[in-house]
Formats: sequence, structure tokens, C-alpha cells
Amino acid sequence: MKIEIIKYLVLLFCFSLVACDSDDKTNLSELNLVSDGLTIKAAGGTGTIEVDFSGTWQAASNKDWCTLSVSGKQITVSVPENLSISSRTAQITISTPQKTKTIPVTQEGIIVVLSQPKVTLGYSGETKNLLIKSNIGWEVSVEASWCYAEKAGDTLKISAEPYKANINRETQITLTAGNCVKTIQVTQRFKGSFVLDQWSDTNLGANLPATEENVTSFNYRDTWGDFYQWGRNVGFPHGMAYQVVTTNPSITAAMAQTMSEFIGSTELPPMDWLTDGSQTTKPANGNSYTWKDRAGSDPSPAGWHIPLDYEARQIFPIDEFEGRYSRVDRLTNKEVLEADGTEYTCVSTGDGKYSRYAIKKYGTDEAYVLCYEFIQPDGINSYLKITEIKGDAYTDFQNAAEAKQLFETAKESAVLIFPSCGYLYTNTGGPNSEGVSGSYWTASPAKEYTVYISMGNWQTHIDAHNCPRALGCSIRCVKDE
Repeated sequence: MKIEIIKYLVLLFCFSLVACDSDDKTNLSELNLVSDGLTIKAAGGTGTIEVDFSGTWQAASNKDWCTLSVSGKQITVSVPENLSISSRTAQITISTPQKTKTIPVTQEGIIVVLSQPKVTLGYSGETKNLLIKSNIGWEVSVEASWCYAEKAGDTLKISAEPYKANINRETQITLTAGNCVKTIQVTQRFKGSFVLDQWSDTNLGANLPATEENVTSFNYRDTWGDFYQWGRNVGFPHGMAYQVVTTNPSITAAMAQTMSEFIGSTELPPMDWLTDGSQTTKPANGNSYTWKDRAGSDPSPAGWHIPLDYEARQIFPIDEFEGRYSRVDRLTNKEVLEADGTEYTCVSTGDGKYSRYAIKKYGTDEAYVLCYEFIQPDGINSYLKITEIKGDAYTDFQNAAEAKQLFETAKESAVLIFPSCGYLYTNTGGPNSEGVSGSYWTASPAKEYTVYISMGNWQTHIDAHNCPRALGCSIRCVKDE
């Protein structure tokens, strides 16, 4: 009996020793890491991993670019700059005799974001700023010696030498960040590249150009020029009485070119001075015939012509709604500005008083911004002032205040003045709205009527609805291409 008890106690003692040994091994195998992974920026840097283990352990990286140093229970991970646009990952392995754990170390790739990939400079070479967002350092080089690029924090300041030639010039700037290379296209405009520069500054038949100085002077009427009936090359000067004959089928277009009388229409639509039934008295389809087809020629001086409808749309609002100064909401329209029918977007807004703003060719590299101001110095010699500044694909505004700021900060602009000459009425040839509003012809018909430019103290626009050809309107010429 005693022997059995002794055996039992010996077995119990041995079991307890085994249990203690098992507990000790369990404690030694617990490996806790105070990190699930590290993320290092592309510019490089360090990170730490805390190891909670009472026994011996080792750490190793599987990538040469990711190096480790150990101090006590802390692993310091060091990663150099990543010169690639691709991210990369290394695995850190922490090992004990009983267990192994891995932790990923991920490094970002290079990220470079340009606020815009193209820049257009004016002929004076004024500075334009580009915002560069990059997660590593970057450098720039410029292809042409006339263009300059200066780093200023996250901004790249681009400028150029003044330019006097008559054609745009181009170059490119190369931005390098590690192995990431970006190019910025730079265009410098020549001085005569404004759309307004293609228009004459003088009304046909006027003694003085329509400058702001002249239209506000005592001789402001000398800027008005002559009135013309559509398709007649006979000018009717301001301030004179004209003999009037009523239209009849015996008067042909060719005869009318040598007649000094104003040819009055009837009061019945379409109120045309020509009623002989010839081709140009019939409804037109687009520009199927123009002023020249009726008159045989154009009264403009050599190198100039009466603008067609699409040329007028290049500098004027396309309809009454787009041209109202009172409309303060931001309008978006489509408009044809080229002979080939190419359609562009236009955005516009008004200030609620006597100004309106528009971006023509909106969203393109050729975008330009126009400001229309109807100015009434004393109520008897009002005029429309159009100011143009150049934009690009990123030019925009949401309201008149933002649009006005574009003009306040612009270094270069072009200006065109259109005096309010009034018009001659269709049947009497009598003057109307002199000094109050203006009516300017285009060479384009609109069915049996005509496309003309209407301007006044509440709107400025191109009117293609019911404009009688017997009216006497002003002409402002455009350069031949």
C-alpha cells in the first residue's frame, strides 16, 4: 500500500514538472508587434515597429531599399526616396525560435499634379503662375531662352521676354521629379492676336475713328459715319435730309447702286427696298446669298469687308437673352464662330446695370473674354465699349464680380467703341434713336430679312429676326483674311 502511494506521488510530481515546462514554452512563444504595417512617403523617411517579446528574436527585410536597425525592443525602418511613379512594398520578418510574423512596409510612388498643362503668355511676357503638387522635390528646365521659369514653393512662375513679331511662338518647360517627367506647353501671343484687332475702329463714312476720346468730345457725331440700306453701296450721311422714293418692281438692285434717293419700303413685311422678285428678294438659307450678291460689290475699302454673321458673333452676344445686362445668372450657349460651322460654348453673365461679360470659345486654348459696357455720358451720345482680354481652357467665372476681376488683373487688352448712331426708318428715311442706340449691318441675310447688330441701354446682341432691309444702318468693317 505504501509503495503504491509513493508511486502515485512520484507520478504527480513528474506531471507537475511537465506542466510547468509547457507553461514556460507557451509564454516564450507569444510574439506581439505594436504595428500592422508602415507607409512611407515617396520622399523617403523612417518608421518604427515595437516588438513585445521576452526572449530572443531577429528582424530582416526582403528588399535592399528597406533597411533596419534594432535598439532594445524597437526596430527602426529606413527607406530612401522612391524615384518611380509606382509604389513599392517590402516585408519585414520578425522571428523567434517558436514563431514568425511579417509586417509590410509600403512606400508611395511619385505623384506630380500640374494645375494646367498649357500656359499662354501675352506679348508683354507677363508672369503666370502654375500650382505644382508633388510628394517629392522637383526641378524645371526651359527649352527656349526667351522663356523663364522660377520655383517659388509649390508655385512655378512662368514669364517671357516682350515679343514684337506677328506670329505666336511656342516652347516647352520640362518638370522632373525623380523618374517622373512632365512637360508644360508655353505659347506667347503676338500683339495683334486679339479678335477685336480684326475690326476697324471707324464707322464706314466717318470723319473720325470711334475712340473713347472722340465719342465723348464736342465732335462726337463725326464718329458716326453714313447709313446704308442692306445691299446698297450708297451712303447717307448723318444730319442731312434725303429725297425718298417708294420702292416698286421697276427698281433693280443694279439701278439702286447709282441712285442718290433713299428707297422707302411699304409698311408690309418684309419691308425690303428691293421688290423686283430677283434672287436676293427671296428667303435665304443661311449665307446662300450675301450683300455682294445684291449690290455686286462691297462698299468697304480695299482689304476690308462687311462682317458676315459668324464674324459678328465672334465679338457680340448671339441673342437678346445672352445680351441683356439685367441677366445676372450665368448663361451657357452654343454658337457658330467660324465659316466652316464649328460650334463653340459661350458662358456669360450681367451685372444688372449696364455691363455684361462673356467667354467666347469657352473651355478651349483659344478662349477670350469680352466685357460690354453701355456708357451714357450725357444721354445724347451714348456708346458701346467692348474690351477683350485673352484666356485659355481654364478661364472661367461664376458671376459678374468674378468676371470683372479678370479684367482688373489683366495686363493686356484690346478695346473697340461703337457709337450709338441710331438708324433711318424704312419708309421715310427719317432718323431714329440718334445717340441712344445703334444698329450695324452684317452682310448676312436671315430668310427675307437680315442679320444685324443691335445695341442699347438694356441689351447688346445680334438680331436675326425680322430686321427689314430697307432700314438705314451703320457699317463697321472687318479685315480680309
